Amino acid sequence: MIAWAMVRHRFASFAGTFVAIALGVAVVAGSATLYLSSRPQPPERYRASPVMVQAPSVGTSDSGQPEVRSWTPDELTEVTRRLAEVPGVTAVIPDPVFYVQERGTEDDGTAQLAGHTWSSAALGGYALTAGRAPVARGEVVTARTPGSTLEVLTAAGPETWTVTGTTGAPGFSVADRDALGRASGVRVIGLTGTGDQARVADAAQALIGAAGTVRTGPDRAALEPEAVTRIRWLGAQLLIALVTLGAFATVFVVASTCALTAAQRRRELGLLRAAGATPGQVRRLMYAETALVAVLAGLAGAPLGVTLAPLLAGPMTDFGLEPPGYTATWQPAAAGGAILLGLVVALAGVAVAARRASRVPPLAAMREAAAETRAMTPARWVAGLLTTAAGVALLAVMPAVSTQSKTSAGLGAAMLLLTGAALLAPVVIGPLVRLATAPWRGSATGTVVREGTLTGVRRVASTAAPVLVTVGMTVLLTGMIATIEEAAGIDGTADIPAATVLAPDGTPGLTEAAVQGQPGTSRLDTRVLLRHGTVTTGEQAAGVAGAPVTLTPQTAKELGVSRGEAITLRWADGTVAELPVRRIDPDADAPVVLPRDLVRRHDPDALTGMVVLTGEPRPAAGARALSARDWVQEDIDEEGRLIDLFLWVLIGLTAGYTAIAVSNTLLMATAARRPEFRALRLAGAGLGQVLRITTAEALLAALVGALLGGAVGALSLTGVRASVEDELGQPVALVIPWGAALGVAGLCAVLAVASTAIPVLRRTTATR
Repeated sequence: MIAWAMVRHRFASFAGTFVAIALGVAVVAGSATLYLSSRPQPPERYRASPVMVQAPSVGTSDSGQPEVRSWTPDELTEVTRRLAEVPGVTAVIPDPVFYVQERGTEDDGTAQLAGHTWSSAALGGYALTAGRAPVARGEVVTARTPGSTLEVLTAAGPETWTVTGTTGAPGFSVADRDALGRASGVRVIGLTGTGDQARVADAAQALIGAAGTVRTGPDRAALEPEAVTRIRWLGAQLLIALVTLGAFATVFVVASTCALTAAQRRRELGLLRAAGATPGQVRRLMYAETALVAVLAGLAGAPLGVTLAPLLAGPMTDFGLEPPGYTATWQPAAAGGAILLGLVVALAGVAVAARRASRVPPLAAMREAAAETRAMTPARWVAGLLTTAAGVALLAVMPAVSTQSKTSAGLGAAMLLLTGAALLAPVVIGPLVRLATAPWRGSATGTVVREGTLTGVRRVASTAAPVLVTVGMTVLLTGMIATIEEAAGIDGTADIPAATVLAPDGTPGLTEAAVQGQPGTSRLDTRVLLRHGTVTTGEQAAGVAGAPVTLTPQTAKELGVSRGEAITLRWADGTVAELPVRRIDPDADAPVVLPRDLVRRHDPDALTGMVVLTGEPRPAAGARALSARDWVQEDIDEEGRLIDLFLWVLIGLTAGYTAIAVSNTLLMATAARRPEFRALRLAGAGLGQVLRITTAEALLAALVGALLGGAVGALSLTGVRASVEDELGQPVALVIPWGAALGVAGLCAVLAVASTAIPVLRRTTATR
């Protein structure tokens, strides 16, 4: 009963902790709901076909996805024949996929998956609502009215199709023979029938053996195209980052709040110890308080996050972080897991404060209650110096770190330096405060501000820490992105030996008609499977006009092949050929370079990335001419759009937690200084003078945090720039985002001033 009464009495001081945990639980619940709703699913086109057959897998691709090859025409014929013999199967329907896009539209990332056979519409349960099925080349069934014409782009070039029928099936459905001629092989076959699903699947797998993999029910999610999986992966990275940052920030805020609360309650805790309370009972008391707040905050935050999640589904699709048609669905595990995580995180945050409070002897706690304890303990000195040294060492070795790890190394160094700066902040607070208050040394207000701040170093450090982290992370993240984008522009332009290029215009690539006749050179991108001896690997290949079969040294070493030896090559359409390696070139355009005419013959759906022009370009549909620099910059801007979204979401979340931490710390600290304010009023100080004193103290704390955070962020940026310069072999400008840093610092200052003014106005007014 006593513990419960104390919990109720202290609940008001845990408002900041409540808000922090509620926000963290809301972020986790909403992010988890979006993430679980975005797990790979069977394509909508196969909803009416519970049994599907996938072509054989031959390892994994560069992105970690299964490397699935196409059936050869003979293999497709044989597999189809065997599947037709399965009892209960009424139709065996191959589903070739090819690129088609209506002219004048922008590709949303699915144009290369839009073309199908009309017969495959049955796999999704789609039927004609008007008109007839396509039977000849140039006829299509889509959502348009029968009899209308449709201007489209295909891999071959622009075409005019006639709409023969209307259906609700997505994309464009053409005659079966037409689709097979346009697609680069077949990798999926669907089965329809009336037999038992499990028996049909078992019988089908037994008949085809290693010629394919039968997938049923939820396992059909493996048929999701890699392009769609890639989009889901981008969204998952943002959601994982939000969950991680939300959990980390919650621990940070809860730990700082509980530490300050424990320091302010020394007399109360000392009385409990003097009355016979054991250290274990003190710890359990603090755990009980925090657990109660965490449960209540979780029950408030989880419904908020789950409610807001569906509202974010549309923007995530618009930004290319989820595939078209994505929706957020009810996920009970997300809400329950978020509440449990909030409780665990809150208890982790209070652990240090509870252990420290329980170890203070009763008499020492009562004696120190009126004065602040030392801000720098031996453990804090050791931890601060070690983390700072580790951060500096990591920055020093960044140029030697691999390219893939440079960004992670830079972020890791910054986090170590920020942690070290937060731990060592009390050491520099004194000199900075003396320097900042030097102009007002002779004034009474300046003296009170200086002495009050110097005797309250722990309070100032607690306020400065979240400002330090927010400003430091803002400077680092925004500056790193800007510096790398500047370097990428220099490096990307240097790779293009021409001033002008012909690039796609709202399409995933250039058609064959757009490339033909252009003055310049180009590469036709495809993917092939290579085998030499017992080694098999999938590689990106480039079709270049007149080029001999060429491998890079890395590819040749991986295969164990030398110049003049033959390799077995499986094309995109599934056919196999033996080709001798004519050249091994470290400057090759791709891991594998092949004659362009061979690539086009075996990959009719391939698109060209760009044409490096050597003369005046010829106008072409789906293409435009622009400078090499502009083309590189557009590519950087497209990637930068997603990066900026990630960046500002993370900074916004960090700033939100900073607002909670700063406001809560200052509200608690200012409220606890009621006797001090009463003494100032009795000594003749007016309300305006008290407000000026507290405002100056709050601005000093925010200034200390901003200066330390800006210094750490700038230092980390120099390491990032050094590593980029080492990689490019040329100078790179260091871009420091002054606007973003000043904006975040100003926001923190405003929050600090407001957080001190509210309790001062309430307390000083009450003493009148």
